[in-house]
Amino acid sequence: MSKNIKKIQEMLAGNYKPTIQVSMHGEKTPTRKVGDKWTDSEGDQWEQKNGYRSKISKLPGIGIIPHQCKDCNKNCDLQKRHKDTWMRMGRCFHCQLNFELDLKDMRIGHNGNKWQFWVKLQMLKRWETIDQEVQHLVFHNSEVKHNDKALLNALANENQRETREKIKSNT
Repeated sequence: MSKNIKKIQEMLAGNYKPTIQVSMHGEKTPTRKVGDKWTDSEGDQWEQKNGYRSKISKLPGIGIIPHQCKDCNKNCDLQKRHKDTWMRMGRCFHCQLNFELDLKDMRIGHNGNKWQFWVKLQMLKRWETIDQEVQHLVFHNSEVKHNDKALLNALANENQRETREKIKSNT
């Protein structure tokens, strides 16, 4: 017979005794009222809410400091497209469109405009960040040293292979 069936039979017979829970510490946890704030032994701050406890974050919430467009000063947190554009460019979606259209109107030479150079600048910034990440991953996070001949040979061989493939594809 399983333990559960045996417990049910004992409960129906009136012989059921609930388990006694024993605490390792003699201290009772204090009863908190809604709105009480306290700091635990690890230094975290807590607040008692209605039916649950909430940890008070040391960082400001995203709703407290709104993301404001640097052109129109509107809150960019209200719509996803404004928030996504603000994260990349610091402007709301509409102000970013206007900024790029203004750049397209600024002519440079016969066939060019400022927008083309701005796009190239953005790409260069992205590649610079990617290069820094790769350098950090290759040289700083590994036990391999900069002057390791095996690593340098592997990089040189890869460069030679790419050069050979370019030559083959051009012929």
